[in-house]
Amino acid sequence: MKRVLVTGASKGIGKEIARRLLLEGYDVYGTSRNPETIVEKIPGVEYIQLELSDRSSILSCFELVGHVDILINNAGQSQIGSVEEISIDKFEELYSINLFGMVYLTKLFLPGMRLKRNGAIINIGSLGGRFALPYFSSYSSSKYAVQGYTQSLRYEMIPFGIKVVLIEPNDIKTSISPEFFSVSDSEYQGLANKVRSTLWEAMDKADSPEVVAKRICYVLKKKKPNPTYAVGGSAPLLVFLSRFMPEKLIERLIRKKYGI
Repeated sequence: MKRVLVTGASKGIGKEIARRLLLEGYDVYGTSRNPETIVEKIPGVEYIQLELSDRSSILSCFELVGHVDILINNAGQSQIGSVEEISIDKFEELYSINLFGMVYLTKLFLPGMRLKRNGAIINIGSLGGRFALPYFSSYSSSKYAVQGYTQSLRYEMIPFGIKVVLIEPNDIKTSISPEFFSVSDSEYQGLANKVRSTLWEAMDKADSPEVVAKRICYVLKKKKPNPTYAVGGSAPLLVFLSRFMPEKLIERLIRKKYGI
């Protein structure tokens, strides 16, 4: 039975990934900042406390779990706000969770996978890490970084038989809401609110987290999976079409969608 660690498994995409992998017969460990507060735990999943912005917490998680065959880096946060109004401390906080914590956790598990010449690392990025969005500067830039990091790691791991794959979800229907930053008398407030409202409308019509979980199961069964998979709604089509579209046209379409 292969052992899997899914970060951010208390709700949303991570919870559905853990549920699906358990049904597929994997030995599943799921992380949460506060496992004791999870309302509906999945029977069969072993929950472990993990705070990705705290290296001692990451090390404790690794020591508790030990070796894993599959690491799914799903946990993350999002922010909405202008560059001017998101403090540098908040930028750093987001990066510590979306990027640096993920890197440190992966580094701890890599030696075991490398020695066995087997394993899989799946990083959950975002379509916002391919198409930067207005008022998502901290989030989009962190996901762009995840994209580059994942591709580089993939090259490094190929000689050791370790799969490394990036999943880029489009809007997915979850209860997770980005942290919002806006000053009441700011020139940015109206536009930032418009972006947030557009996001909520898209989430109402979005696919469920199940589409991400299914794609991950598909990837794990593939002997040689692709480097990247865009998931949810029209994401695969958008990625394909973007290869032939001028950057100015893509920019115009994004501005039109968010009303700026």
